[in-house]
Amino acid sequence: MKRREAQSSALSFIDCICCGFGAVLLLFILTAKSQIVQSQDDATQSLAAEETLQQAIEAAEAKQKSLEKDIAALDPQPDPNASSVAQLAAEQERLAKAIEDQTEALATLDSRTETVDAVAGLDRPSADQSYLSGLRLRGPRAIILLENSGSMLAVDAKSALEIIRTGGGASAEKWLRAKAAVRAVIAAIPKGTKVAILQMNEATSAVSGSAASPYIDPYDNSALLTTLERLDALEASGGADLSTALRTVDSLKERPSSLLLISDGLPSAPNPSHRSLSEADRVQLFKGAMLARPNYPFNAILFPFEGDPSAAGLFWQLSGRTNGITLIPDNDWPSL
Repeated sequence: MKRREAQSSALSFIDCICCGFGAVLLLFILTAKSQIVQSQDDATQSLAAEETLQQAIEAAEAKQKSLEKDIAALDPQPDPNASSVAQLAAEQERLAKAIEDQTEALATLDSRTETVDAVAGLDRPSADQSYLSGLRLRGPRAIILLENSGSMLAVDAKSALEIIRTGGGASAEKWLRAKAAVRAVIAAIPKGTKVAILQMNEATSAVSGSAASPYIDPYDNSALLTTLERLDALEASGGADLSTALRTVDSLKERPSSLLLISDGLPSAPNPSHRSLSEADRVQLFKGAMLARPNYPFNAILFPFEGDPSAAGLFWQLSGRTNGITLIPDNDWPSL
């Protein structure tokens, strides 16, 4: 039988090895070249950054030298003609007095700035926010109607009359709480909502802004500071005419989006006969005021006053009908 001749494939295997090695070598060369190019780019960027930093340092040094020259130029030099000790002493005293005047002026300015920030800033957001979260003071314009009748001085008529007789209304606790409530509400009003503060006794007038334009931005410190100063000076006396107050609100050029009444009960004016009003009389005054038919959320914060057991219910009905809310705060709110 004829044997087959063995065929050698050694030459083909060597060719494959050589080709593979050549491919690996080519890949290495290309990768190395890419790394070299990238390293050159990084080095160029580093040099540029170093040059920029050096220029900044030189500019800063030049600015510092210029500032030192300015300071040196501002350094007061004694008059060359002042050869006597007395003249030199007078010059030194003049400079010391000028420095003292400038220091006092700066201290006065700082104290005024601190006063404006402390008084007008109102520690926003209010720490009493939990009490006021239910109030529906809608923007863009809200009205705070503060009753400042004589009854706002005490929890009953006898005590209120005694305070009026002795002239202690400015320090009456109930009246101070009512004013503090106005501050707390202002502090809780969000940005973008203008507010007008009106006082209501037998007449109604603006505490904020002007009679023609009572709305202010509560975040405008100048307008707010003026308003708070007027609020502090406001006194409580006479009766409370809710009908006149609502007519005044309706006559405003810019109608309110919501209203908050801070009061202690039912109205007590008008009272042409000047006789003592019964609760039934005061209910009729309230119903007469409601003929104005408020078409905005009517909110109320009621402080206590004896003799008005039906006040809370009537105000609850009013606020519920207008999508507002009536609050009767605790005796320790707001804190003084």
